[in-house]
Amino acid sequence: MNNRIDRLLPCCAAALLFTGSAHGADMIVAAEPDAVEYVRVCDAFGAGYFYIPGTETCLKLSGFVRLDAGFVSDADSYTSTVRGRLNVQAREDTELGVLHAYVRLQGDAKPNDKGTNTFGYDGNAVIDQAYGELGGLVFGYTETTWVSSKNGGASGFGSHSDNGLSYGYSQASQIGYNLTLDGVFAAVSANDDGDRTSYVPDFTGRIGGVIAGATVYGAAGYDQSAETFGVKLGLNADIGPDGNVIVQGFYASGPSRYGANASPTGIARGTTHTPQWSVIGSYQHRFAEGFKGSVGGQYSSGYYATPVAGNMKLGDAGSGISSWAVEGVLVWNPVANVEVRGEVRHTRFGKSNAAVGPTAGYAGGDATTGLLRLQRNF
Repeated sequence: MNNRIDRLLPCCAAALLFTGSAHGADMIVAAEPDAVEYVRVCDAFGAGYFYIPGTETCLKLSGFVRLDAGFVSDADSYTSTVRGRLNVQAREDTELGVLHAYVRLQGDAKPNDKGTNTFGYDGNAVIDQAYGELGGLVFGYTETTWVSSKNGGASGFGSHSDNGLSYGYSQASQIGYNLTLDGVFAAVSANDDGDRTSYVPDFTGRIGGVIAGATVYGAAGYDQSAETFGVKLGLNADIGPDGNVIVQGFYASGPSRYGANASPTGIARGTTHTPQWSVIGSYQHRFAEGFKGSVGGQYSSGYYATPVAGNMKLGDAGSGISSWAVEGVLVWNPVANVEVRGEVRHTRFGKSNAAVGPTAGYAGGDATTGLLRLQRNF
């Protein structure tokens, strides 16, 4: 009996081994999952950038949505505009410096402007700016260097309000170069002025630096179509821990897009009216965290006359028109990325002599405008 059991045990073991091998051949082994490349934060160019997967290019998305409700004193009503903006930036280091691309898309939804009581209309999205940079080279469509430069820090634009008073804002297709050395900056650009009768573009530039904590700067622009030029000098300085002051002075040799431009009431729309001299002063104060306000003013004199009946040559400073404007602004940030803004501005155009030739029919007078803005940034 024992001999029979001894003969069965090896047979059973062999059967079990064979059966196990057969089942093992039928087992399904799961493949290793592909490695997932998560988006990585790029901190080489500031907050908000991330690497485009598989590249060394850093991408940043930003923008805002805003509602503006405004009024004008001579209109017994209000108006509203909704704007959406998306900024796309891409940066990477190269042997020639930082390679940068910037595209700004935006669109406005506005009320119906045909004098009817119908609802508003949808605005089309447009490319408001698009430019590239490689080291100091700048090319594309953006503000001219008369307005600001990419290396100019606090030297750009006008006063502390949203529109900055009248300082000759302009954008153009351009090519230029920015140079920064030991706190001193310089920028120059050749700008397409839309004049198809000449191969010569407009030229603008600025230079400045930081002295004792204040940004001091100058800018100049040549308007080849009008054969005139404008220059300005400016200062942007902090006063104590909570104050900031901006002062700018302008001179223009004639009607030019590079000056302190404005359009007096009663003169044809679409015409640029440049004062010979102008000065802007603005002070901003931070009252508390997330709450600030500013007051500003501007005086302009010697508006250049534009010929209407041939009585006066283009560029004659004989219009006798002067103007002044004052503004007040309050800005509140109740939480991060939310802005509540209120602005009020009063402008007065006056004449120092009787209406003659090109200025006949000039109305002059006061105008008060304002806006209330709600804006969500991202």
